Amino acid sequence: MLQRSIVTALGLFAVLGLVVACDDSSSSSSSSSSSGGSSSGGTTDPSDPTPDELAKRGNCPAVPAGTAGTKHTDRISADETWKAADSPHRVGVGVLRVMATVTIEPCAVVLLDKGAYIQIGGNSASEVGKLVAKGTSSLSGGTKDVRPVVFDASDASAPWSQISVEQKGTLELSVAAIMNGGAEVSGEQGALRVSGAAGGTNFAPVTRNATVDRVLVEKSQTYGINLDGWGAFAEGSQKVWIRGSGSAKYPYPIRIEPGVAKTLPPGLTTSGNVKEEILVLTSKTFMVDDTYVNRGLPYHQLGLLYVGPGEANGTATLTIEPGVTVAFEERAGSGIRIGSQPTQTGSLVAVGTAEKPITFTSGKDTKAAGDWVSLYFKSPTASGSKISYAKVEYAGARSGSNGFGCGPGANDAAIFIGGVGKDDAAPSIIVDHTTFDNIGGTTVIVSGWVDDTGPNNSPTNTFGASTPSCKVSKPRRSGAGDVCDGGRTTCWN
Repeated sequence: MLQRSIVTALGLFAVLGLVVACDDSSSSSSSSSSSGGSSSGGTTDPSDPTPDELAKRGNCPAVPAGTAGTKHTDRISADETWKAADSPHRVGVGVLRVMATVTIEPCAVVLLDKGAYIQIGGNSASEVGKLVAKGTSSLSGGTKDVRPVVFDASDASAPWSQISVEQKGTLELSVAAIMNGGAEVSGEQGALRVSGAAGGTNFAPVTRNATVDRVLVEKSQTYGINLDGWGAFAEGSQKVWIRGSGSAKYPYPIRIEPGVAKTLPPGLTTSGNVKEEILVLTSKTFMVDDTYVNRGLPYHQLGLLYVGPGEANGTATLTIEPGVTVAFEERAGSGIRIGSQPTQTGSLVAVGTAEKPITFTSGKDTKAAGDWVSLYFKSPTASGSKISYAKVEYAGARSGSNGFGCGPGANDAAIFIGGVGKDDAAPSIIVDHTTFDNIGGTTVIVSGWVDDTGPNNSPTNTFGASTPSCKVSKPRRSGAGDVCDGGRTTCWN
C-alpha cells in the first residue's frame, strides 16, 4: 500500500445546507460547464443526467443543515449498505479502508473532511474490497428523474484527497459525482485513482478494476482521474465528465501510463480544466500492446516513451488512431523509442487518413524546431511498423547518434530507423504520405543501417521549408573507409 501524508486538520461541516435538489443557490461546484475542452461523444440517451444535474443532486431531497448523519472510520471488514436516509455519510480525517463490499444507495451524500480519502481494497490477497455506488436516472412521460450518489467535501474550501482503488479493489460507479477532492498527497495524485499491480518498474498484467458511467469529476485540486500502475477502466465504462480541475503543478484532467489508453471510455468529456490534455507519464521502460484511442484530446507525453515488452522473447505494439495528436515534452529524454533488444522488439503503427492525419508535435506552449528528439526505431524492429498520413513537427533535438546513415555525421533527425548488417534485410518500416516541418538537427529521416540497398522513404512525403537539407539519408554500404557513395552527405533527397 502506498504511504501517504494525510493532512490532519479537521474539516468544517458548514455546507450541508448547500446540498439541495435542483436549486440555483446550491454549491458553486454546481456551475455549468465551462467553454473549451473536448468530448469524444458516446451514445446519447435522453434519460441520461447532465453534469449539472449530477452536481446539484438532481431530484434528491435536500439534506437539512446540521444533520449529524452517519460517521465511518478506519476499516470496514463486513458488507454494509450506506442508505440515503442516513445521509450525510461522513468520512473524517485519515483513511477509510474498504475491505468488504460497501453499497451506496441513490441520493446518498458522502462528505469527506480535509485530507480524508477512501481506500478500496489493498495489495495483498487478504485485502479485497469493493465499492458499489450506483445512482439512477430515468425518463417517464417526458420527466427526468435523476438520483445520483455524491461524494463532496465537508467544507468546499477544504478539499479531501481521493478515492483510491487498489490492486485488490473494485469500483462500480455510475450516475455519481466526485466533487472538491484531489487535495495534494505524498503519493499519486487525483480525485479518483485507479491502481494496478504494475507499480513503478514492475511488470504485471493490466488490471481493469474500475467501471464508470455517467460520472462527473469536478473541481479536483490535482488530476481528476489517475490511472496508475496499469490500473484501468473496465469494459462497460462509458460517460465521464471532468471539469474545472487541475492546478499549476497538476494541470491535466487525466493521467495515464502507456498500456491503458485503450481503456479510456468513449464518452470522456473535459471542460474548464487548466489544460485539456491527457498526460502520459511513466517510469517504465516497457509497455503492453496499446492503442491511443481518439477521445478528442491530445496525448501529452512527458519523457521518453518505450515501445517494447517487459518480458523476454516478446514484442509490444503501439497503435495510434487517425486524428490523434501526441505532444512531446522533455523529461530525461523525449519522443518514442520503438524496440529495445533482439528478443524484445516493438512496433509503431501510426496510420492516419487524409482527412484525419496523426500529429506528432511539441508539448511546449511556445514551439520551436528541436523541442523533442525523434521517433526512434531501434534495431531490430518488429515487422509491421508504419507511419502514414501523419504530420511530424518540431522534432530533431540532440540525440547523441552519429555515423549511422550516409547523411551528415550527426544523426539528429525527426525519424531514426536503426539498422543491421548487409546480410540482414533492411528494416520494413514504411513512412509515407507524411508532412515534415520545423525540424531541427541535420537530417529529417535517418536510414541508419548497413546495406547496399534499402527503402527510399522520400517520394510520397512532404518536406516543409524549415527542414534540414538532407531529407532522407541513404544507408551505409559495407566496406572499408568511407562507406557512403559520394561522401558523408549522400541522401535520397
